Amino acid sequence: MFDISPLTVSGKIATISLLLKILLPIFFVALSVGLYFALCARSDKGKKITKIVLASTICVLYAFRFFFWLARAIVTSGSFSFSYFLLALGLNGNYAVTSLLMIICAVALFISAFAKQENMTLSFCKYTLLGVGFPFAIIQLFRVDMIINTIDNVYHILNLISMMFTILMLVVPIYFIKIYELRPKLSKFWYAIAGYTSIASICMTLSLVTTSGNIAEMTYATSLRQLGISVNFPWHLLISIPAFLIICFVVYYLITLIYKKITHDPVTLEYKHRNEFFELYSFATKSLCCMQGLLILIILATIIRNPLGSLWGLFCLVPLIMTIFCVYAALEMEEQAKIDDEKVFEKGNREAKKIITLSIIGNVIFGLVIAKQIKNERENIIDRKQREEKRKMREKTKTLD
Repeated sequence: MFDISPLTVSGKIATISLLLKILLPIFFVALSVGLYFALCARSDKGKKITKIVLASTICVLYAFRFFFWLARAIVTSGSFSFSYFLLALGLNGNYAVTSLLMIICAVALFISAFAKQENMTLSFCKYTLLGVGFPFAIIQLFRVDMIINTIDNVYHILNLISMMFTILMLVVPIYFIKIYELRPKLSKFWYAIAGYTSIASICMTLSLVTTSGNIAEMTYATSLRQLGISVNFPWHLLISIPAFLIICFVVYYLITLIYKKITHDPVTLEYKHRNEFFELYSFATKSLCCMQGLLILIILATIIRNPLGSLWGLFCLVPLIMTIFCVYAALEMEEQAKIDDEKVFEKGNREAKKIITLSIIGNVIFGLVIAKQIKNERENIIDRKQREEKRKMREKTKTLD
């Protein structure tokens, strides 16, 4: 918590510290609710100005924190190393998650303010904020030590910035829902898992390349110890990561449920025939690109432990690259399912080649399976057409007789 020793002669007062732990979450919630009702949600111009102001606020706070750390490094030590540079950007330990979420938040606000229509990047950012950022901010309400740095009194200004970031993580995704630019759907939760995989990959890469840490630094092993759960590294990751994702899904599900109740949004049934092959494999690709990415990170955590700034940490970018290409493959499959175009199964079709290429880059085995399945579908279509032709010929023969 805040170092309040200058306020007393004898040192910290436990009562004040306890009050801060109780009152800060209440303050966060109250201010977030107030901002939710205060932000403009009527005119398009007002929405645009609101988004720009929020995004600019994030950028100003982020820049102030960077230059604060820069000035402090120059004044105290007279030097500025690369690791301190990352520290100034907030890309260290648990704070890296908050910083990356804030970057995603600013990007989503700016794109939404100027983009004429929804695009993949915007959807990815919005659902990541709702599915990961919002639950992460809720966890911080119960673990205020994840927000507040207790090194010395000079850092109080940084503590205030961290509080503002937490409030923005609570407000921005709900604001998108308020202005109907974000419609929570359970089928879109995979965006959040893919976003979490990407954030974890970047955090672990930075942690391994610049320090002697690993993915354990951005998980909640301390929370497990406080609960009396003692699991050796790195096996606690098999508890903390699924536990975090379960919390994210529960929060996301509740938001989806409340949204449907408030807006009276009925479940629409699509009677149009959908391409079952692409529906199935799109779902499988999403699952693989998300969950296997996290699994690879856990495996890397067991292999590459405390490399003391080794470039071995760059291997952590593999799950990130895999996720990106598999997400593209899944989106291409969804587009084909929407138009229900059987031409994609024709030999040499460019769309089929694109899907297979993206899948193989993201996941070699799964890409080969897709290639085989597309070949099977092509043969099935040819067989079906041949049967149709034979049936027509038989009917024609009967008519002539």
